[in-house]
Parts: sequence; structure tokens; C-alpha cells
Amino acid sequence: MNTHTTIAAVVAAICALSTSAHVQAQANGAATRANGPIIETQQGKLQGVVANDVVVYKGVPFAAPPVGDLRWRAPAPAAKWSNVKAATEFGGNCQQVEDCLYLNVYTPANAKSGSKLPVMVWIHGGAFIFGSGAAYDGTQFAKQDTVVVTVNYRLGRAGWFAHPALTAENPNGALGNYGLMDQVAALEWVRDNIGAFGGDKDNVTVFGESAGAISINFLMLAPQARGLFHKAISESGFGRLNPIPVHAEGSRSAEQVGLRFAEKVGIKGTDAAAAKALRALSWSDLTKEVGGIGSGDQPLPMADGKMIEADAVRGFAAGKQARVPFLLGGNSDEASLYRRGTNPQQRFNAITQDRDAFLAAFDPDKTNDIPRIVARLITDESISEPDRALARAHAKTGQPTYLYHFSYVPMSMRDQSFGTPHGGEIQYVFNTPRAGGSFDAEGAAIAQAANKYWVAFAKTGNPGSAGGPTWPKFDAADESLVEFGVGGVPVVHKHFHAARLNWVEKRAER
Repeated sequence: MNTHTTIAAVVAAICALSTSAHVQAQANGAATRANGPIIETQQGKLQGVVANDVVVYKGVPFAAPPVGDLRWRAPAPAAKWSNVKAATEFGGNCQQVEDCLYLNVYTPANAKSGSKLPVMVWIHGGAFIFGSGAAYDGTQFAKQDTVVVTVNYRLGRAGWFAHPALTAENPNGALGNYGLMDQVAALEWVRDNIGAFGGDKDNVTVFGESAGAISINFLMLAPQARGLFHKAISESGFGRLNPIPVHAEGSRSAEQVGLRFAEKVGIKGTDAAAAKALRALSWSDLTKEVGGIGSGDQPLPMADGKMIEADAVRGFAAGKQARVPFLLGGNSDEASLYRRGTNPQQRFNAITQDRDAFLAAFDPDKTNDIPRIVARLITDESISEPDRALARAHAKTGQPTYLYHFSYVPMSMRDQSFGTPHGGEIQYVFNTPRAGGSFDAEGAAIAQAANKYWVAFAKTGNPGSAGGPTWPKFDAADESLVEFGVGGVPVVHKHFHAARLNWVEKRAER
């Protein structure tokens, strides 16, 4: 793997670890009787469920079901209803059903229309193939006077698909990235409706992890999302990953991927009849062999020239990102994604250029612990160095920029662990242990601190000193970050792992 690794390679790794630490907590309980306040949205009235001083409105439609003729089109408005809708059950999971464009709202029980509480909109991860907004419990955020929205978006081929027959329908418009269009539609719904839940439409923070963080980076660059959010948080966002083009002569393109799939299900041609036949496919046919691990045919975000032009680092370097406060970072063992498919000795032996500098940077104590050295390299290539590049570019715009590194590992796991795995920060950020688990004393302190920093950032655009030291802005002089590590107390560093990241950056820019 190198810093030019495609999103497809990352997706293959994530799919191989779909039951690993990056998959977050279970949905917060079964459906119960609606007993919360009745609020009115543009579509109709809703009544949610009160629990732990928080009202949860589950399964709220933010767009029409993208089925039939609406498959592979921009999301259409949700239908209106006349009676009070009991918002007590989560909507369908986009991995499992096509009718899945629902979101969930967590709000303090005492919030009222006009409360103007800060809003946090969560975009889940899952390799653009699996996951659900329902799997994340926003209660601990809502208890700190924020309104939390967790969002579903189309996954797999339903969400990320291109074909010449579809391009012909909309040659000058956005193409292929229907899942990203769904995220924009959810943000539009928030703008139009969140005031009824006590939220402030003019103080919206988008945040997400992995595929969700990649989405955050693209939302920062997408003109269609401009003005719909006012702060952003990207957790493990793979900033140097290159989306493939929708169409390209003589090279791999998303349309070529789509054509191969169409041929497998017996659909030929690129005319209107082919588009109709594709939309008539059953859900089981549409989801056959989704992922195609190793084939390069995974359903993924693509460069359509309208919503997505290139990788995030290049977009930020060109100054095309939204001018909003930005908080980003990653974990100390992002290499956990690749452990099953990596031979550390081979990878170590393959490093021949600048080898002395590599060893000095990645094994300064001369341990010769090759698995750990390679894990550090993969972590820095995939997340840490791209995050520093994004932070550098964003800080140049004059916008507040904050960088973090999550390295906390429970004491019981430290002997066998290389660090915080991919997705391992989520339970601490949400201050909600995974189902059946619990925090040790240090972990509880880290969770409380991380959760409070995230809330402070959502409220003001500055994480401040919530739960620990004052979090300094990232700037060219110090390149400061906050590390959430052992000891239970966040620590500020300057030029963190600079030798390692400089070595990776040099290779990335060749």
C-alpha cells in the first residue's frame, strides 16, 4: 500500500473487518409507545419517545423512497402525511432494503421550537456498503444541549453507480454519487425542519467516521452542500484516496464498472431501454456480489466533476473547501484495517528508497519490531499524513483548524495492542460503550473529555478546554494536535511524529 491507494483498496480492507472495532454500538433499544412532545415538520406531525431526559424521533423520512423510477436519481421530497406519525421505530437499513432514506433526531426533553440549540449531523461509516444511522446513540450529546441527527444514505450499487445509459439522461448534472446526494438532501431537511426540534439551522456541524469521514471531506468540497453546515469533523478520512472518474477514455472508470455489472445480469446496450431495465432489477439482483473484494468493482464515490472532482488533499490545496471551522484526526493503529492482508516482512523489505531515513523515523529505538514498524507506516500513509496535509491547507484559509490523534487502549488490552484501531475512537466520542461493554476508569475519563470537546466545537467552533487542556489551533508554526491517550488526560503535542509524516509526505508527492 502507498499514499496513492485507491478507495477500492480501503473498502476491501474494511469489508474484511466488517465485524471489527470500527462497527459501533447497537441501536438504542426496541420500539416503544410514543410519549414525547408532538412537533410539526414540513411533511407532518411527529411524536417521539422520551428516555433519559432525551426525546428520540426515529425513522423520520427525509426523502421519497428511491425505488422504481427514482432509483439512481437525485433524492425527491418526502411525502406528506396528515395524522400524527409515531416516530418510534428506526427506518430500513440501506444495506438491506432500498426504501431506507430515514434519519433519527435526538433532542433534550426540554427543548422547544426556538431554543436554537447547536445541531450535530452524523454520517456513519461502513465502506459505502454497510452501516446505518440507527447504530449510533446520540443521547450523551443531546444531554449537553445539542440536537443530534443520525442519517441513512444509499449504499452499495444503489448509492454509488454509473452507467452510460444513466449518464445520457443527465449529461450535464451530478452523476453516480447518489449516497452523497442523499447526505445533501438530509442537510436540506435539517435546514428546513430542525427548528421544530429546538435546533439552530444556522449552527450545524457535520461529523463522520471512515466512509462517513470521506463523505465529510467531499461535502466540504461539494458546491451542492455549501451553506448547509457551519462546522465539520472528519474522523479517519483517508484524504489522499483517489475517486475514479465517471467516464474516461482508455482507463478505468465508474461507467466501465457499471457496464460489467449490467452484462452480468443480462442487460446490454447504453440506451433508454438499458436504463429502464437496470431500474427494473430486483433488489436481490442489484445487490449480488456487492463489494467484489479484490476485483476493483466496489460501489464507491466517483469523480463526476460536479460533486467530486478529485481527492480531498488536492481539493483543499486548491482552496475549494467550505470556509468553516474544521476538526480532524485519526487513530494510532489505523493499520488494523489491513492486518489480515499484509505481510509485514515483505512490506518492510520492499522499502529501499530513503531506507535509513525510514528506519530512523519509524524505529528510532532500534527495536526491529517489524510488525509494529509496518503498522506505523500504514497508519501514517492512510490517515495521519493526509490529515496533516488537509490541516495545513485548511489553516491557510484562515479558518480555525484542529487536529487530534487517538491512541487510547484499555489497560487490559495494552500488551497485545498496537494502538487504537480504525473506528476505535467512536465509542469514546459518543461516550457510549459498545453493547455489552464498559469503560475502565481511564477510558471513562477519555470518553467524557472527547465527548465534551466535540460538543464545545459544535457549539462554538472551538473545542476549548472541555475536559482537559486548551486545544490549540493548528498553525504553520507549531502544527499542534491533541492526543487522547493513556493516562485518561488529553495531551497537547507540537509537530507530532514529524519525522514519520515527512518521510511519508516525500513519497506521496513523488
